[in-house]
Amino acid sequence: MDEAVRDPAGIFQERMVKITCDLCPQDDERGILYVSQDLELVAHQNCLLYSSGLVESEEDHPCLNDQDRHFDVELVKEEINRGKRLKCSYCLKKGATVGCDIKKCSKNYHFFCARQDQAKIQADEHGGTYRVFCQKHTVGKNSRVSPTKVDILKKMKNAGLIESLFESLLEDLDGIHFKIKDNTTSEKELQEIATLLFDCAIFRKSLRKISADTVISKLQSEQEHLQKKIEVLQDIGENMFPLQKDI
Repeated sequence: MDEAVRDPAGIFQERMVKITCDLCPQDDERGILYVSQDLELVAHQNCLLYSSGLVESEEDHPCLNDQDRHFDVELVKEEINRGKRLKCSYCLKKGATVGCDIKKCSKNYHFFCARQDQAKIQADEHGGTYRVFCQKHTVGKNSRVSPTKVDILKKMKNAGLIESLFESLLEDLDGIHFKIKDNTTSEKELQEIATLLFDCAIFRKSLRKISADTVISKLQSEQEHLQKKIEVLQDIGENMFPLQKDI
């Protein structure tokens, strides 16, 4: 292996190194492989990209080119071990790390077995998402795969819509705040607001924060300090400014 791809100082986590097969056509995805520096691990690029339990490292590595993928060797080993427990739904052999993207679906594949089984392969290189859908969950040719919640947030971020989203959220929260404080708000409206708030994970998290023992202890301490102020002021009033009886 080229010495230029090595990291003799051992400063960086070891990454898989890209190689290509000289006998495969240049545009053949099967000809792109990644190997570990000790040559013990070899994997197709797509087998790595579509493995459900593996993600690329976001950190750059001085021994890799900009166009190379960043796969951490230790994470690849963990994914291989995970695959040893998973049987492929197509060939029935172990090592199936590519799962159908529908959470409730139990189908797992080797990447090229997924292709053979007519699974839907979906790649979004810009967003960094690589997904597989089994035949049962494959949409029609003229349909679009429903984006995930994370996909929607990423698209909104890239379109510069996050600020508008949170401005709208703050306006809605301000309106809810006003209705709760307003004595003319009906019981029905309050019930709807309560259901809306308590179904929100962020609201429950905030509720948990303000009801924490540390917050209660702080309020109790403030209450004791306030009580002392009241007692001192009462003492001053009784001793220095006693109530005079009417003449």
